[in-house]
Formats: sequence, structure tokens, C-alpha cells
Amino acid sequence: MSDQLEQLAPTRLVPAGHYGPDGATGVSARTVERLALATLVARKGATASLLAAASAAGLPLVDAPRLGTGAGLQAVGTGPGRWLVMAEGLEGPALVAWLKSLFPGLAAITDQSDANLVLDISGPKVREGLAKGVAVDLHPVAFEAGDAATTSVSHVGVTFWQMDDAPRYRFAVPRSFAPAFLRWLTASAQEYGFALANAGRG
Repeated sequence: MSDQLEQLAPTRLVPAGHYGPDGATGVSARTVERLALATLVARKGATASLLAAASAAGLPLVDAPRLGTGAGLQAVGTGPGRWLVMAEGLEGPALVAWLKSLFPGLAAITDQSDANLVLDISGPKVREGLAKGVAVDLHPVAFEAGDAATTSVSHVGVTFWQMDDAPRYRFAVPRSFAPAFLRWLTASAQEYGFALANAGRG
């Protein structure tokens, strides 16, 4: 790892910049701004009703590790009857109020917007870089657009999903562990050339 990172305090985010060979960018990452997040957890015995209400509202919730998109929302299954729901251009309280109006009495809803750093990670070598710490088979036959996983990466619990076939991945990382995750990502990706933009706040 570069001398710049060796001298960086462990609690500080990796600065935006280019790491690794000049002229090569095999992996790119950027912070996703203006994205509200909330956990949606079905109340006991209410999962079927919640799924029906979501379908009626135009949001195809999937009770599995998959990404559902609709009604201006995105939802990733993180466990049985549990989802991470996102909306671009909203504040957290507005998203929570929206979800409560869609699912009255059916779910526990908690604002997670300030609790996570969300990163888009892509590039021609993105699978090779992520494979150094992601204990999920990212081969396109095994993991495709819309697939999601909640797992541990370098001892940091994350939820991630594949956005498209490019491929582009989106990671939700607990904000207090974001510096450690970004250090791991930089160390793993820099041999291919790693470009980090808009690193955000820790």
C-alpha cells in the first residue's frame, strides 16, 4: 500500500485519487450521495401481507437476496422478511414516512441513511479486485444483475448487490467501518489501477 495510506489515521477515509499503476484504471469507486436508506422488517406473521401491499404499490419486493425496483424505490432482501430500502434524492425521514404510509402496521421501519456509506464499484477488473475479500462467487453464471448478498468483507459486515451487467456493484458499508473497508478495497484493487472519487465523510 502507498506511503500515503500508511501515514493515514485508521479512522480517516482513504482520500479520493488514483492508486496503482499510472495510466491503468481497472477498478473505480465513488460514494453515492443523496440516497436515503431504511430497514424494512415485516412484523411477525405479516410477511405475505407486506409483499402483497408492496406489489400493489408497484414495488416488487423479493423475500430473497435480490434487488427489487419500482415506485421510485429500490429494495434489497437482507434476510427472511427483511429489506434495505433506498430512494434517491430523498432525506431519511421522508423515506421512513413514505414507507409507513405504504405498509401501515405491517413492518418496523428504521432510518439508516446516516448509518451507512454507499459505494458504487465498477471497472473491467472489478471482479478480480473484489474476489480478494468477498466470500461470494461473483462469476456471471453464479452472481448476476439484481443478485445481492449480506456478508463479511475483511471483517466488515456489508450488504452489496449487482446493479447491471457491466458489472457495477453497490455496497452499503456501516459508516464507522468505512475507513477499514476502503483501505481493504484500495489495497485489493490498486494492482489493477484504482480510481476513488468523492470519498465522502467517515
